[in-house]
Amino acid sequence: MTYPFYFREDLKGIVYRELDTKFFPYRLRNYQVDFFKFIQREVMSGYNIVVDAATGFGKTPLILGAILPHTLETGYKILWIVRTGNETDRPIEELKEIASRSSENIFGFSFRGKKDMCLLVRELIEENITHEDARVACETYRGSCPYYLNFLHDPRTDLLVEDMIKEPKVYSEIFEKCREFEICPYYVQIQLMEYADVISMSYNYVLDSRIRYFIKKLLRLKRTLLVVDEAHNLQNAAGSLYSDRITERTLDRALGEVEEYEVKNLLSFIDIHREYFGKLKESIEEDMIFDFERFIGSFGSQRKFEEFCRQALKEGNRIRRIKLENGKAPRSSLHHLGRFWLESLETLGEDGVFILAVKEGGRISIERVDMRSNIILGEIWPMFAQCIFCSGTIRPIDAFSEVIGLDNFVGKEFPSPYPLENIRTFLLRDVTTRGEELPEQMAIRYVNAVDIFLSHMHGRNAAIFASSYRVLQKLIENGLTDVIRERGYTLFMERSDMHGDEAKRVLTQFKEMGRENKSAGILCGVMGGRFAEGADFPGRELESIFLVGIPFERPTVRTKLYIEYYRRIFGEERGRFYAYVLPALKRASQALGRAVRSTEDYATFILGDQRYGRYLELLPDYVQRTCIETSVSGLGSML
Repeated sequence: MTYPFYFREDLKGIVYRELDTKFFPYRLRNYQVDFFKFIQREVMSGYNIVVDAATGFGKTPLILGAILPHTLETGYKILWIVRTGNETDRPIEELKEIASRSSENIFGFSFRGKKDMCLLVRELIEENITHEDARVACETYRGSCPYYLNFLHDPRTDLLVEDMIKEPKVYSEIFEKCREFEICPYYVQIQLMEYADVISMSYNYVLDSRIRYFIKKLLRLKRTLLVVDEAHNLQNAAGSLYSDRITERTLDRALGEVEEYEVKNLLSFIDIHREYFGKLKESIEEDMIFDFERFIGSFGSQRKFEEFCRQALKEGNRIRRIKLENGKAPRSSLHHLGRFWLESLETLGEDGVFILAVKEGGRISIERVDMRSNIILGEIWPMFAQCIFCSGTIRPIDAFSEVIGLDNFVGKEFPSPYPLENIRTFLLRDVTTRGEELPEQMAIRYVNAVDIFLSHMHGRNAAIFASSYRVLQKLIENGLTDVIRERGYTLFMERSDMHGDEAKRVLTQFKEMGRENKSAGILCGVMGGRFAEGADFPGRELESIFLVGIPFERPTVRTKLYIEYYRRIFGEERGRFYAYVLPALKRASQALGRAVRSTEDYATFILGDQRYGRYLELLPDYVQRTCIETSVSGLGSML
């Protein structure tokens, strides 16, 4: 089916053409037509593109289908970046569907790092490894690695590549085939880049200047169209890249390495740290700006301090190699200590980079916090031919573009496709988490509201997302878990120290309850946590969400510095809005989005904070258009 549309061929006028839908593998629904038109028109204009459309809209196949005619015609590649490695398969799965219905040979694959693709490191190290562990192992053993040598010299490598490029591949398919042939999967991926029309990988390969050289070497960026998925994460992702921390445990482990590996020349380096940390512990009660120059003075001079740090790096590398030879993960706290301070010296005096001393549970940590997302990100986008940013929580688009340093763009917000009769939203006007601590009386009122909420949910899976772990703990202390169990629900609780495997198990058990019509579950977590942002709950897996408070950051030194920096960059009013208000409402919006993933879903939302009334326009449109204000006592009659 074709649709009339137009695109700007040049500045002289408008040229009318038909919409090219041959690479969209499904039937276009009415609400998708405008989105498809917009993308296909603007990809011809050369402007960067920003689109806001709800989860379940079909953004991934729509964008791929709209831009493939242009990229295949021009020979451009599509680089699709996602927040985490686990999400890289999604665009390739859609590309598989496109390729299966197309007469053209289209190839793409999901790229993963050495942690997931190195065969040798799996043999060398039995424990869980990090990306850094895998990198060290590869650098150490590459010259003698049988899998890498097979990649270089085994004639089957070319045959393997020729076979793979016949159709799109997710990373696991590449890995398993390479393992069968005993050829390095990681370097096969690199060779596949030459043939790929679409490559999907995690943000870091683009955002992190320390590893960006990798794609700059392999791709002609000015002939590459960059698609940034879930782009609302960019602000946090950029900040975390160059931020780091060391703790008293780092010092304890570093001292252990000094003693075990006889690095006596660094004993005084550790002793000065321990003495300085000890004085900090006695003198501070809460976060404060760390006096970096005074700390450096403890070593006599900056030159002496730098010598110590470089020596720590050198000895740390030696320790990592020894551990690797003994089948252990190649990690060194001495190396981390040296790297932390040398990187901190590089940004000394940079506006937007702060070093903080933090006291938690009687222990001291030093944190380097980089707040320069607009500068870090703004340098990246002009490297590419064109950039497309998409998310369900990007609005307002002008604010988003300023925060990520984006110029020369066109943007559009698209209404959500969900039938409004399937959604109910209630804003409670007599509860709030405002203030340093949640008063007991307010906590009890929240628990009563949750009790009323659960009594009307008819035994269906629901979630309670609090503004912070502190607030969640206060609710627990005032009877939250008792209310949940008394109502016949099974409790699933998120913890701040929860490991990935445990979280996955909890999530699986909760979702199964909804699917199998068992006694329902209640998922308790925090906005911004792993369950409120990183998980999908289609159908009956999650049908109701209660938000307890708004997830504003606590007014710590870090938060105040963040706001002050943004005010210097963007002005008084916008600075506070970008640094403080907008991130909180994005976290709330993400949490709400867990319950509606398709047009067939039903959902009930409770906005448990009177302040949501001020910020309703920053929440998803399906929330705005269905919101009814009520009180805790009136909630039962509304449900």
